[in-house]
Amino acid sequence: MVNRHFLRQKVLQSLYAYYIGEAESIEKQEKFLYDNIYKLYELEINLLAAVLEMRDLEEARIEEAKNKFYPTEEERNPNLRFVNNIYLQKLAANEELKKAMNNLHVNFSLITDVLRSLMSKFRQSEHYIEYMKKEEVTYEEERKIIVRLFKNYIIRSENLFELICEKGFTWECDYEYVCQVTLQFLKIWAEDESTQKPLPYPFDKSEEGAAENDREFTRNLFRNTINHADEYEEYINKRSQNWDRERLAYIDVLIIKMAMSEFIYCPTIPLRVTLNEYIELAKEFSTDKSRLFVNGVLDRIITDLRIDNKIYKDEDEELLYFETIEGGQESYSHFHAQLRQ
Repeated sequence: MVNRHFLRQKVLQSLYAYYIGEAESIEKQEKFLYDNIYKLYELEINLLAAVLEMRDLEEARIEEAKNKFYPTEEERNPNLRFVNNIYLQKLAANEELKKAMNNLHVNFSLITDVLRSLMSKFRQSEHYIEYMKKEEVTYEEERKIIVRLFKNYIIRSENLFELICEKGFTWECDYEYVCQVTLQFLKIWAEDESTQKPLPYPFDKSEEGAAENDREFTRNLFRNTINHADEYEEYINKRSQNWDRERLAYIDVLIIKMAMSEFIYCPTIPLRVTLNEYIELAKEFSTDKSRLFVNGVLDRIITDLRIDNKIYKDEDEELLYFETIEGGQESYSHFHAQLRQ
């Protein structure tokens, strides 16, 4: 589920909390970091469970209408296409989802009215009406209508967003990201794939592979930035002499220190990738001028780290390129030939 840019965001947030909040220990803040990342899975489960809950509410509405004293013909012989949707059946049969819902004690009793209201709006939509009128539907059509329900109603509901986010204090800023990942999962679940298709998960539940490296990446980035903070400070002071340090945003300094950790301790990540990532973090989390400041300081620090033989990359690079916020594309040569001997 989690990409590297998102992991960098979470590490930056945890580092800021560690220094500003004066956390008791690195270990405690590191656990908090991992707990926040794993909360994403809990949010994902709640969103998928909401889809199944809306199906159950619709079935209950149909049964209630059939049991009226004077049901209409339509109520006596309801159209069950939606409640019998084969894609929903596939989702409901997923063992991982069922187990996770049970372990998390997912309960929508307090937000039933919100889901019922969403289902009512969905029933009135053009796509739903057209879907229900068809004599036969394909798996693709069954899947598509559920994707529309999720995309256009569930994740766009402000009321549902507020109620779900009350269950997890870190969810508000992560909500959009998890919605995108979950939506992508729903879009690509092919007909020939098993009902046991694994759900998107923070990192990977296996002990091997790239996702395991993501866990190590997160841990190393967090710990190295703290453990080598004083060393990094010397480089930053040297290369920010033209800036008033007292007026610099503290988050900018953290971003630069994180980038230095990645330069030095992540040999498989190209310098170009790291530089662009942290310029983007400065744009997202700091001031308008931060992107230029972070880029300028890191540009010089890379050269210093090269001279001090602190950077060892699997694939050496001579030029780094990046795009400025305004003014088009500029290229900077960071490494002279003599530094590569």
